[in-house]
Amino acid sequence: MPDKEYEGYIKNRYAQACEIAQTDSGLIRSWENLYALSLVFGAASVINSRLCHEHPIKFESPEGVRIEIYNSFAGKIPVIYAQNRNDFEQLVIALSYEDRQADEDMIAQMGASFISSESTRFMILSSKPYSNVSADELGLGESEWAEKSVVIRRSHECVHFFTKQIYAIANNNLHDELMADLIGIHDAFGYYKAEWFLRFMGLIGTSGGRLRVYTNGLSEQTTEAVAEIARKAAYGLERWSESKEFAELSNAGRIKRMCALGIEGMTEL
Repeated sequence: MPDKEYEGYIKNRYAQACEIAQTDSGLIRSWENLYALSLVFGAASVINSRLCHEHPIKFESPEGVRIEIYNSFAGKIPVIYAQNRNDFEQLVIALSYEDRQADEDMIAQMGASFISSESTRFMILSSKPYSNVSADELGLGESEWAEKSVVIRRSHECVHFFTKQIYAIANNNLHDELMADLIGIHDAFGYYKAEWFLRFMGLIGTSGGRLRVYTNGLSEQTTEAVAEIARKAAYGLERWSESKEFAELSNAGRIKRMCALGIEGMTEL
């Protein structure tokens, strides 16, 4: 008999979801103004004067901070980029926590933060190695991997925003992470490698370890079963990413297809 905990975890929560109408809330307009100002005065200065005026950030590398209005498959999304690790972490604390009280150890493990509310939405991205996997482990140069890590994070967060906008669903589990990393890796490199996803999850190598976040609280038996289906789904997605069907779909179409497939469906591709 299938384990109920495992069956509950891999259940496709998108299977019965209906698409909902997207509306332009107008939240982007104020960011377009900030972006324009950043071109004149610099992003770090504009962020301190407009977003953090009560508690300005002491940027270590203000020249490495910039603002972009990213025109993604999920719509226009404001992005703040911070090349310096400490600048990124200070931005997350200042813009994500009203009382500026945050678990610094937790923040240190982050590489991206997506802030979304009724009054604003934007993401903050770092150049940290994605999923804490080193450039050497992937056979890449340090600077190239830093650039690719930013692209993966940006597209990854856009996938979560897309499913929230289209289906009012954004799960913190394996299904959503498989989708988000496929789009992120493919956007960054032009192809998808299951091996890399498994490294990011900590199922290959020792530096990555995200799967434990998505299986927190599950029994050891269920966690092992989830790890096994993660491997099968990742390689199923790799096969699909090389197909004519995949090539003919937009990112939006690819996400909708993966939502319909569920984890089990991915293993059969």
